[in-house]
Amino acid sequence: MQSKHTQKIHLSDQQRKDLELIIRKRKSGQSLVLRAKIILAGAEGKSLLGTAKKLKCTRETVTRWRKHWVERSDEQATLEKLKEAPRPGTPPKFTAEQICQIIALSCDKPEDHGYPFSHWSENSLAMAAVDTKIVPSISQRQVGRFLKSGRHSSR
Repeated sequence: MQSKHTQKIHLSDQQRKDLELIIRKRKSGQSLVLRAKIILAGAEGKSLLGTAKKLKCTRETVTRWRKHWVERSDEQATLEKLKEAPRPGTPPKFTAEQICQIIALSCDKPEDHGYPFSHWSENSLAMAAVDTKIVPSISQRQVGRFLKSGRHSSR
């Protein structure tokens, strides 16, 4: 008998295989694995509270992801149904192209751009990004964040 605290989820064979693959894959992110386990537990008729306890997450998390799964179209790929919905908020101030141009500028010699120094500082890069009209304005701290994130992504 199904508990009143259970939101029954119906899965196609392909969806079940996809979810099980996500759980088994070594490269799957933890949040994605958790969502897949939540959906599989729902398909097995497990209660919200029991699933939350077993997976060491909140009941609200289980409820939210089961609700997302049910509300999203079955025509969507399994992975798409498990993705976080886009969040509202301010759009990014800088485009990916602008960020790439600033990082590329940092690879050039300052002398090549008419500056009288041999190495870039975050402040001089910010100034050069404005001078070369890559961006209308930018802080040295923001330039530093771009450069730092660029270093981490290449490792």
